Amino acid sequence: MHQSKRIISTAAFTLSGTSQASAAFGSQTYHIRIAAGDQPAYFKIGDGTPTATASDALLPAGWVDYLTVSPGQKIAVLQAGAAGSLSVSELG
Repeated sequence: MHQSKRIISTAAFTLSGTSQASAAFGSQTYHIRIAAGDQPAYFKIGDGTPTATASDALLPAGWVDYLTVSPGQKIAVLQAGAAGSLSVSELG
């Protein structure tokens, strides 16, 4: 069970065979919610501009996860199956 938090902003990605990075997380963002659509996705969180690869963490299709981040970090996403969608919500 997760403590309730408000959504600050949400970014939607159309997954492809090329890694895509988000904008930097805001100054008040310490948690994010990621939600995969009908296809799995690899993801990587880091400073600068991270690049997701097939060696990174896998979010299965239809799953939602909550992660701790630091302000200014970014998330990169990469399709793990066919093209699909993934949303990233900053929580505060």
